[in-house]
Amino acid sequence: MPSSYHMLRYAVAAIVVMMLGGLLGWYMFVNKQVATTLGNDAARGFGTSASFGSSAGSTYTNNSAGSTLPDVQAGTGNPAPRLWKVASTPVSGAGFAASSTQLYFAERSSGNVLVADPFVSSVTRLTNTLLPKVYEALFASDGSVLLRSTTDTDTISTYAGTVSTTTDEGPVPLTGTYLPQNITAVSVRSPQQLLFLVTAPTGGAAGVTANWRGSSQKPVFASTLQEWRVWWLADGRMYVAQKPSDGVMGYAFTLKGGALLSLVNAPGLSILPRTDSTALIYSSSAGGVNLFGQTSASATPVRLSVRTLAEKCVWAPGKDLIAYCAVPQVTPTKVDYMEEWYRGATHTSDAWWKVDVSSGTAQSQFTPDSGTSFDVEHPVINENGDYIAFINAADKSLWMLRITP
Repeated sequence: MPSSYHMLRYAVAAIVVMMLGGLLGWYMFVNKQVATTLGNDAARGFGTSASFGSSAGSTYTNNSAGSTLPDVQAGTGNPAPRLWKVASTPVSGAGFAASSTQLYFAERSSGNVLVADPFVSSVTRLTNTLLPKVYEALFASDGSVLLRSTTDTDTISTYAGTVSTTTDEGPVPLTGTYLPQNITAVSVRSPQQLLFLVTAPTGGAAGVTANWRGSSQKPVFASTLQEWRVWWLADGRMYVAQKPSDGVMGYAFTLKGGALLSLVNAPGLSILPRTDSTALIYSSSAGGVNLFGQTSASATPVRLSVRTLAEKCVWAPGKDLIAYCAVPQVTPTKVDYMEEWYRGATHTSDAWWKVDVSSGTAQSQFTPDSGTSFDVEHPVINENGDYIAFINAADKSLWMLRITP
């Protein structure tokens, strides 16, 4: 018996020693991995601070560190260069604050809203509510935002959020509400009014106006077709146009009292109406992409000397009929260029031109250097007409251009 007892003690002691040895080995392994990870992070410049250690957050900071414009730094206190790469992180939309050069924008991956100030080259995160996979963000002039995303079941969700511009306490939650599902097209009329289309119960599209919460809805449009774009301008005028397709006749209408009044038609039609004027810019794919200008609804359209899509243009504020257009430096020659561009299957390298619709003339405004290339989409201009912000369609980065006389 004593012999068995001693053997049992030895066995237990051996097991304990093995367990302690295993725990010690595991501790040393984990400690080594942590040290390796911290070393790698330090080498990459991540540091050991929390993700939101800065007001802009690590996502913005890390991506901006790889900017193609190394003289751009967030919060330098110095004015931004004429061409400022605001964010390398993919964004889903941007809009200028009223009577300001401050630019609101939303991150594509998180739905977080940030604000950029070109006077001091600063970028500040305003919200920290996670709304992933936001493919479109539309801003009102007070910073309110519509965040549009698609679920795994292809359901389109639209969140109407109100952004707090108080940054003293850092990022805050985004407050708001969800609008009806599967809104197919929407236009924001500042400060907080909406015109949007949904699929009608009997097919086709139904359009309503509503407030920012989606209530107080009023029917204004109905069609047996579904593929439409909509505009609700600050002066109250509404426009609808069929989504453009290469070589397919497209139609655009003004919307008045529930009636559609013919505006213009052309193959591959895309339009850009103007607030406080019946002037119009539109593009057509007939014979390649061509750009046209009209000084009024009754005026004869004039083909402009630059060749680009109407959605690459913005009207400048003021009485003069001036627009700024991003023009491909090499004119696209593909027959299906428009459809490929809308799908993101092809890209151009653009330069900015100043277009005078009254005279039908255009002059070069800004051409990037050989090391910089951007394919402009969703351009917006501030109320004073001295800054244009736009997204580079190739990588969804955000840029800002200062306009000079």
